[in-house]
Amino acid sequence: MKKAYLIYENKEAQKNHGFIEMFQQTGKEKGIDFSFVSKTDYQTFSEKINPDFVLNRTRDPEVSRWYEERNIPVYHNSRLVELANHKYKMMTYFQEHLPEKILNEKWCPATVFLTVPAQMGNISNIGNAEIIKCAADHIGAVIPEQMRHGVIKSVSGHGGSEVFLVEAQEEWRDILAGREVVVQEKIECHSRDLRVYVLAGEIYCAMLREGKKDFRSNFSLGGSVREMGLTPAQREYIDCFIKCLPDYFDGMYSIDFLPLPDGRLIFDEVEEMVGCRMLYQYTEHDIVKDYVTYLFGKW
Repeated sequence: MKKAYLIYENKEAQKNHGFIEMFQQTGKEKGIDFSFVSKTDYQTFSEKINPDFVLNRTRDPEVSRWYEERNIPVYHNSRLVELANHKYKMMTYFQEHLPEKILNEKWCPATVFLTVPAQMGNISNIGNAEIIKCAADHIGAVIPEQMRHGVIKSVSGHGGSEVFLVEAQEEWRDILAGREVVVQEKIECHSRDLRVYVLAGEIYCAMLREGKKDFRSNFSLGGSVREMGLTPAQREYIDCFIKCLPDYFDGMYSIDFLPLPDGRLIFDEVEEMVGCRMLYQYTEHDIVKDYVTYLFGKW
């Protein structure tokens, strides 16, 4: 029997205990012993018994890096974990690696990266030519006109919990004070997004999510969900994003897009530690079984 570790933060493990149990049950059927290991204890556990491979579900690239240094296979690799859990780094990476045919068209929202000062005035009133004075990746970043009524997100947020309208400053100024953020134009997509699940480097399925009385479409925030078929052109487009990711052929993650009325897709983010509850609630897919089957065949 192969030995594998599922590493979580304790709080996340409590929230995802059912998901962990699915891996454990399916693993028994396939010959893999999955053990939950707390992030606080992973080094101690691994030094006592080396696992055959590890699923790092902490969003922390240092955990993956620790295993990589010891030649223990880990999903996901530290580079993908680092990029996918920092929205601006991920966008910058795609800007440098996507093929020209994608970059020559509009593929992502207009974006500015900055650090929100601990004390600040009203960001929505900043003039076009005025400079935001803050410690940021781009010192002197200017908020363009289209972003004054746009969206502000922490670079490390997930599940829609740290996504706000720029003009709703009273909702985000305390939460995001001192934090790295991206400010983006608001793409008119009728509060919808398309989550494309990727398994072993291939498109697994696509789920269309639609917000209810909220500009955010996250399922965890109460949005509606349905599986959506992709056109050949959409599949080819999405495949360009998948194929330029580090070790794209390994693991299970999602790429989220904002669908336009004409069928074009605008990149939103990569969800490296993707949740799968909507697949089990609204489809017949068993992605855990398929993932474990893939891992068993690989190791």
